[in-house]
This record gives sequence, structure tokens and C-alpha cells, in this order.
Amino acid sequence: MRGNLKLVVLFSVMLWACADARAQSANEQAANATPTPAPVEAVSAPAVQWQLKTGGSIYAPPLVADGTVYFGSYDYNVYAADAATGRERWRAKTGGRVIGAPVLADGVLYFGSQDNKLYALDAATGQVKWKFKTELAIVATPMVAHNTVFVAGTDGSLYAVDAATGKQKWTFAVQRGTPTAPVLLDGLLFVGNAVGVQALAVQDGKQKWSFKSEGAVVAAPVVADDTLYFGTLRGRLYTLEAKTGHEKWHTQVEGALPFSPAVANGAVYFGGIVGTLHAADARDGHELWSYTCEQGVTSAPTVAGALIHFGSAQGLIALDAQTGQPRWSFPTKSIITSAPTVKDGLIYFGGWDGTLYAVRCTQP
Repeated sequence: MRGNLKLVVLFSVMLWACADARAQSANEQAANATPTPAPVEAVSAPAVQWQLKTGGSIYAPPLVADGTVYFGSYDYNVYAADAATGRERWRAKTGGRVIGAPVLADGVLYFGSQDNKLYALDAATGQVKWKFKTELAIVATPMVAHNTVFVAGTDGSLYAVDAATGKQKWTFAVQRGTPTAPVLLDGLLFVGNAVGVQALAVQDGKQKWSFKSEGAVVAAPVVADDTLYFGTLRGRLYTLEAKTGHEKWHTQVEGALPFSPAVANGAVYFGGIVGTLHAADARDGHELWSYTCEQGVTSAPTVAGALIHFGSAQGLIALDAQTGQPRWSFPTKSIITSAPTVKDGLIYFGGWDGTLYAVRCTQP
């Protein structure tokens, strides 16, 4: 079971190497910090608020904004649904699978598709405003800042596209492999690649520094307190000074780290294909706790208040963020591959069976 699960997770990584960047509005992205949602405290398993079935797997975390949940599916569609009831508001068909998460800025929804296009839709209606074509498929989550959409293509390039017109501003070819979804801090864009991380000037895409890592970086880095956190497929978690690229510390664990970490409460949380979720002190990397899940770790973690949530092969699991002790589990019939999104007391997440779940935690 464990060996098969590792293969499943690695297959997922190949599909959405950059897709686990958190779905955010442009304002949240510009804040350049791991968002900490309102606390969801519970010792009993959450209750289903609603479920919405699609025709394909859901890989990326859903975006919840202004009472609407937006998400992509392997069935070539992007969906908008009422966040409280799950009632579908609209869906928009693309020419390929939608693996990355959408982002929202000024009433426009931006996302990529495996049909080699970046889309801009009216968030209220789903009507297409413009499309931008790349050389190969887009599986990464875009980022919007400075009236520009930044998106990574599987052709090895990071694109900067005018958010209003869809016209290309600049493009940058990474050192090797496919770039991760970008993150932004103080005028610098950070992207991972097959040999490390690069920092680019947001205005023109010129490289400011590069860092060579032990192993490929396939998930978007996370920025918190002027520090860059990211893992590699050789089991190493790095922290760098965001401004200079100088290494602060690193730690080595067993197994690949194919997901973005989460940083909150003075700790960095990260997990990988051997099924262990780790918590390390964000200052120096010493281990605070680790938790091994028999069902594996199949998504990036999300911290909400005192709890940390992550997907497994059999459902969603919540641990005490301080101690790593299990608090509850929510069983599903499918592997949960999207990082959960916590908003207004609900936890939203999707899985391989194409179901988007919204569950509510009850107070103990």
C-alpha cells in the first residue's frame, strides 16, 4: 500500500508540479506571507456542509472570495459555486485539463489550462475576457501583482502578461526544467526549477540571484518574515534570505518533498511521500515534532489557528499544530490531492474522484 501510494503522489507531482501554490486573491498575494485563516477548533470530525461533483480530479486548493468558491477540474472546466451552499453559479470550458488554482483580482479570474493558454474570465459570469497562448501546457497557479499576471509554463518559461489586455510584457527561461508558481516580495519574484531557485526583478524579469539546491524544486516557495522556504525532491527543506538568496539553514528528511510548506506560529510545516508531516522551528530548523500518517501525506498542509490540515489517501486529517497530536479525520472515498482552504468556518478541498467538499467543524 505504502509503495503504491508513493507512486500515486509522484504521479500527482508530475501533473501539477506547481499547482499547490495557495489560491489567493491579488491582495493576499501582495501581502507576501502565508495566510493564517480564522481558527477552526474541533476535536470531533467535521460535518459535511455540501459536496459538488465534477467530471474530473481536483488537484489545486480552491479559491474562496466574496461568497464564491472557484476551482479547476480535470474535466477541462473551471467552476464557480456558492461558498455556503455549493450551488453551481457557472462553469467555463477550456480546451484542456485545469490543474492549477485560479486567482482573483479586480473582478477577473485568472488561471491556466493544459490547452497551452492563460485565461482571464469575468468572475461574476465566467465570460472570457482574453486568452494568452504559451508554447506548452500551463499547470501552475498564476500570480497577479502590479497589473500583471505572472504564470509558469511547462515550456520552461515564466511569463509576465498585462492583466487588462493579455499582452506579453516579458518572458524568462529558467535554468532547467519547469518553473514553479512564482511568489513575490519587495519587487522580487521567486521561482523554483529543476536545479534550485531564482529571483527575478518584477519589472523586467532580469535575474537578481540564483541558488542551487540538492534536488529539484517542484512546488512554489513560501515567503514569510523576509525568508524563503521550499523543499526539494531529495528531501531537503531550505530557508534563504529572500533579498540575497543566502542560505539560513536546511534540514534533511526521508523522502521527496513535493509540496509547498506552510509557515505559521513560529514553525514551518512540511510533508512528503513517505507519509510523514514535520514541524520545524522557523528560526533554526530544529525539529519540533513529526507525525507519520498510515494513509500518507498527499497534499500541502494548511494551518488554521491551532490546527494543521492536510490530505491523505483516505480523507482529510487535522493535527494539533503545536504538538502534532491527531485532532480529527474526515474520511473520503478518494485520495485528497488539493491543499485545504479554510474560510468562514468551512474547510474546502477536492480529490481524485472529482468531488469538491465543504465541511464544517463543530466546537467541542
